[in-house]
Amino acid sequence: YGLAHTLTYGGDFHHLEGDSDADHFGAGSQDSGGAFLQWKGEYSDWLEVIAALRYDAYQLDGQTKTLEDASLSGNRWSPRLSVAVTPFEGFQVYGSYSEGYRAPTLQDVFRGGGAHGSGNSYVPNLLLQPEVAKSWEAGVNIKLDDVLVANDSLRGKINLFHTKVEDYIDVDLTNPIRSARNLGDARLRGIEVEGLYDFNWGFVNLSGALVDAEFTSGVYAGQPLTNTPLDRFSATLGFRAFDERLTYGAQFLSVGEITRTSRSDPTAALETSDGFQLVNLFADWKVNEHTRLG
Repeated sequence: YGLAHTLTYGGDFHHLEGDSDADHFGAGSQDSGGAFLQWKGEYSDWLEVIAALRYDAYQLDGQTKTLEDASLSGNRWSPRLSVAVTPFEGFQVYGSYSEGYRAPTLQDVFRGGGAHGSGNSYVPNLLLQPEVAKSWEAGVNIKLDDVLVANDSLRGKINLFHTKVEDYIDVDLTNPIRSARNLGDARLRGIEVEGLYDFNWGFVNLSGALVDAEFTSGVYAGQPLTNTPLDRFSATLGFRAFDERLTYGAQFLSVGEITRTSRSDPTAALETSDGFQLVNLFADWKVNEHTRLG
């Protein structure tokens, strides 16, 4: 009936041990792992549906500042659903909903001293909760061949996203007793655009992103996130030679202005620093089957 199915499954596990003689950055062990199951269905040439489910779990074992053993653990199921429609060849519209899970780290929970505070002002936080992200995405994919000359190709993508992060983890610098805390909810939204035109002996690649990210609740409500992705634009022009064994070209990269806030005083005025631009030159030469120069 024109319906194709693909089932993908897998898992991962991570183990980390930390030791700090000076009782600065937390000591103990961190185990985290997960497993996922994804079903992909394709009907004819116009419909694609992806449904997935992932299970994550973590276990943290360490010591408090009074050298008492302590543990922290958690787990969660995270779903994903994506639907894509191709009304005509080369043009696809899609939308998706997904959830993500970030467990607190060993340092987040058991850090007991160090910088950004006087003496041993950092204290472990055994009540720290994981972050949960809920994301909506929608966009368009373009895939065209033989556009201007024979065997050329045009690829394009526009992606809109809106992500809400619950229980965002960061250090609360408004409190003289330093600790990683769940500072509140955060929101990230924006647009990403990418286009690639390949004309066999060369290519042009344009990409850019505009991102808005801020706290929506808590002591830093209305303030930008400390690790907000910056607005950016890049343009790359490349060429191929010697039966495509040599690729060379140039790239222009522009990164937008940087907005900072005072973490110790959220009511202070925001500070804005200028962005910057880079011009990069690159070359990659496949000399033979055993040697490559870049």
